[in-house]
Amino acid sequence: MAEVALSPEQRRQLDLPVDPPRDPVGGLRSGRAQLQAWVWRHRRSLLVVTPLLVVVAVIRFWGLAHGPALADDEGTYVAEAWAVQVRHALAPYTYWYDHPPFGWIQIAAYSWVTGTFHGGTLHVVAVRRLMVGYAVVDAGLLYMLGRRLGITRSWAAVAVTMWALSPLAVGYSRMVYLDNIALPWVLGAFVLAATPRRSLWAHTMAGALFALGVLSKETMILLLPGLLWVAWRHTDRRTRSFCLVGLSATGTLLLLLYPLMAVLRGELLPGPGHVSLVEALKWQFFSRPSTGSALASDSASRNLVDQWFALDAWLPLIGIAGGFGCLASARLRPVGAIVLLLVAAALRPGYLPQPYVIALLPFAALAAAGAADAGWRALRVRPPVPIRTTARRDARLLAGGRAVAAAATVTITALAVPQWFSGDAALASTDHSAPVAAAEHWLETHARSVVTHRTGTFGRDVLVDDTMWADLVTNGFPQRQVIWFYKLDYVDNLDPSVRRRIHDYRDFGYVVSSQIVRGGLQQNPAPRYELARLALEHATPVATFGSGPDRIVIERVNPPTTRRHS
Repeated sequence: MAEVALSPEQRRQLDLPVDPPRDPVGGLRSGRAQLQAWVWRHRRSLLVVTPLLVVVAVIRFWGLAHGPALADDEGTYVAEAWAVQVRHALAPYTYWYDHPPFGWIQIAAYSWVTGTFHGGTLHVVAVRRLMVGYAVVDAGLLYMLGRRLGITRSWAAVAVTMWALSPLAVGYSRMVYLDNIALPWVLGAFVLAATPRRSLWAHTMAGALFALGVLSKETMILLLPGLLWVAWRHTDRRTRSFCLVGLSATGTLLLLLYPLMAVLRGELLPGPGHVSLVEALKWQFFSRPSTGSALASDSASRNLVDQWFALDAWLPLIGIAGGFGCLASARLRPVGAIVLLLVAAALRPGYLPQPYVIALLPFAALAAAGAADAGWRALRVRPPVPIRTTARRDARLLAGGRAVAAAATVTITALAVPQWFSGDAALASTDHSAPVAAAEHWLETHARSVVTHRTGTFGRDVLVDDTMWADLVTNGFPQRQVIWFYKLDYVDNLDPSVRRRIHDYRDFGYVVSSQIVRGGLQQNPAPRYELARLALEHATPVATFGSGPDRIVIERVNPPTTRRHS
């Protein structure tokens, strides 16, 4: 006898369980319907932001291998990613807690998927492609954050456009800096904290994303007050305490993984024969040499700020002005506070990192666009007044204000955009990497036998800056015989492994003199880098590649009886 199908209402009357009919593809249909509904609901924003994401990707890919010049920190993080992937270690040398390792663990995951470390040269340039991907995500999140803070679509698009075109943002966002890896996590945290649904889940996930950003680069902790402020404003009064506790608890638990790792490795507290997290933090906050205040004309910090402004002064200055303007709007006040806090931290006496500006620039663009949006809205509102003459006078004032604002916008655009395009073109046209590739090819052809087989009267190691290390090691040079230049700084270097092994300049067969090496010797007088100075004094140039600051000179260390003639 065939079973009679009952309707849900009939099953309820008979006290039978009401089970929805099982449809194996129903979930897929529902998910597809939800996606279509989401796309339709956000169709205008998608039409605005999609071309901007393409612009961000194209500009950052344009001349990716040419500029900026390779930086030593880029080589350090690529080498540490190589150690994670190939050696299953946190660093090729002693890991001494200079930064949390989550940043280069992400690079290692990318290099494993793409096969980056399977030979070849210029691994730093290869990893820069990952930074372009992060930049595209940053642009999308920046637009979303602007919209959730109440900025109109057009002005949110302006914020992304400024960040997309600024040569300062383009140059730094394509470099392999931990700040670039941390930024999308932090922006994602802000987007979730500003959720219009005011849900506990979103704020809890915001805490998790922010912690992952800090574990990628610890200086992102400076953005925590702004995140908490945004979360406070975008929570319901009845559930605010739960949301903030969820955000704080999740973030704190994830951040505790870092000291927990040190505890498990027996390296939390200082002790004989090992590095420690406490010792590294002490050095970072108290013992690290200061670069001075950016307000002092002769300081290293001022020189760095001048380098930033040489690339682009428009976006930082407009952003700072926008930061003050955002303080007048309650919904934008957290953004203004973030910009001014980051600027104040940069101006203080102390150590100013080279990539510090990376975290500032997207918030500067958002502050500038947000302040302009708020000001334009204010100029469009005509307050009701009962007296006709007063109404006419106010109308004239509003019209004049709109005219001034429009003229200022047009003027800034006319001055800034051409400079941005010329700056982006300069980054793409000047090839800073060609001398590096040529020098590495020469070393692989002429120096590998000396290093590997230890023949002749020359030393057994090659002294290079960080940018070449992963390239040489993946192309056959023994890992322990290619030495990072800065590891010879026995004054401030917390890694004792190289010092225990290298005691004499004659341990080196070749010294590769790059801009990084020459700059390090110039900025750090003796006795710092003493072995490197002695090796160069007893060396003869055998090959030169490039010219000007980018030139690379390969020096072969001579026997101790032969001195170099200047």
